[in-house]
Amino acid sequence: MKTTVKLPLNLVLFSAAMLLFTLLNSFRLEQKIENFDVINAKRINIVEKDGTVRMVLSNKELQHSGRMDGKDFEKRERQAGLMFFNDLGDECGGLIYAARKKDDGSVMSGMSITMDRFRDDQVLQLLNSENINNNKIMSERGLIVNDFPDLQGLNPRNAAFAEAEKIADENKRNEKFREISDLQGSKRLLFVGKTRGNSQGLFISDKSGKPKLMIYVNEKGQPKIQTINEKGETRDFLITETN
Repeated sequence: MKTTVKLPLNLVLFSAAMLLFTLLNSFRLEQKIENFDVINAKRINIVEKDGTVRMVLSNKELQHSGRMDGKDFEKRERQAGLMFFNDLGDECGGLIYAARKKDDGSVMSGMSITMDRFRDDQVLQLLNSENINNNKIMSERGLIVNDFPDLQGLNPRNAAFAEAEKIADENKRNEKFREISDLQGSKRLLFVGKTRGNSQGLFISDKSGKPKLMIYVNEKGQPKIQTINEKGETRDFLITETN
């Protein structure tokens, strides 16, 4: 026997309204946005749904050690700042800043914005580096373009350096370090800015990092154009003023 239960219309409408309210409120909670005037934090991680780290804003103590090929690097000293990670979770650049006062009273200060090559270290850098001592400042400020001679990446190079560290003989060990650096290390291709020698200009190297062309104004205010051949010999081009 079938039994039919008739509910009052107002009860049906009330139940439907409560169900709609619950659904909308649940959605609102999932999309909840908080507004704060001030937040004090030692570190903030921005992550994807699966937990992949995409950005870390941190003080010096808790700064991310870096990550490559799915593995975090061992804890190491890094500066406070902002670190970026790509879709694979590898570190791909960042912004750091620091100032340190030494026992002799000198100060080292600087800031760096970097962009990394895929699975490797920085290839584009905006740098401000300062060393202040006895009321004198030595600084380097500018745009730097680097590159690497192969696609082996950061981890194989670090592994090669770690293996070389085991060589007991200091001379042979240092020779191996230089060999690894020559074959796999970063090569500075271009610098635009102010040098530590108080010159400002454009400095271009070949793919191996050897200087080839310099267009600059030296510390005496003299304009210079210089080329460097394969033997390291410099040729100056005279710049004269015409009326």
